[in-house]
Amino acid sequence: MTHDYSLLLFDEMHERFGRRAGWPPSASLVSPFFRIIFETLGPEEAGAFFEKARQAHRREHEVADAGTYQFGFAQYLSVAIDDSWHGSLPQLAAWEAMKAAHEITRVDTPDFEQYIDTAVNVCAEISATGHRLALAAPAS
Repeated sequence: MTHDYSLLLFDEMHERFGRRAGWPPSASLVSPFFRIIFETLGPEEAGAFFEKARQAHRREHEVADAGTYQFGFAQYLSVAIDDSWHGSLPQLAAWEAMKAAHEITRVDTPDFEQYIDTAVNVCAEISATGHRLALAAPAS
């Protein structure tokens, strides 16, 4: 069995942005990176990581609005996750995927936090319900 993350993410994006034809261009590019994060960390840790990314994104905007020195999203994310990460291979993959997803959205209309909201909602739903997709057994 595998979590049906992609289908649930699609549903969440449909609720947020409407029909697929009306989605922002970055939506289809962000989704695979969010799936990497989910698949490497699992629903609980991924949900927590998305929340840390939200904190980093907000901090980035606070600093920009204040007009002070900007260290950037990656630095603020590093501060948000503090010593709870030890740099395992799954964590490294999630880290790089989050930075890529954030960078992609910098040149598109919706705020990155809208994508974070969708990802957090999916992780919470999977965690709460154990939503899984049973893979069909191969024919004998």
